[in-house]
Amino acid sequence: MSTLFTDDKKVNQILSVFMIAYLALIIIIIIDTILSVGETSKLWPALLLQIVPLLMLVPGIFLKRYRTYSWVCFLMLAYFTSYVVQVYASSAQLIDWLGLLATIVVFISAMYGSRFLQRYFLAQAQ
Repeated sequence: MSTLFTDDKKVNQILSVFMIAYLALIIIIIIDTILSVGETSKLWPALLLQIVPLLMLVPGIFLKRYRTYSWVCFLMLAYFTSYVVQVYASSAQLIDWLGLLATIVVFISAMYGSRFLQRYFLAQAQ
């Protein structure tokens, strides 16, 4: 059975940072959506619209597909743009800054994770 970790210490470190930041981003999005949406009838559509794109990539993340990590980088650009707008709005809150920070950490760790996994699988093939 495939796990998240490999036998390479450097790859394991970056994947650990990625998973912590990825889970933190999901939690931050849930908290932010609950705080910002007043009506319960609008909560679930808003939450699903923000969480489903992140959850669609989970199978590839657990299978250690480096292309999935590249797609995470592309997806983070949309979340980054959204959080930058929220941070520089007049009603910015701490949760917006945390979301921006988590997005940046996810982007950087996914970028390095993709590169490190490519090198790891290339070395395994030889």
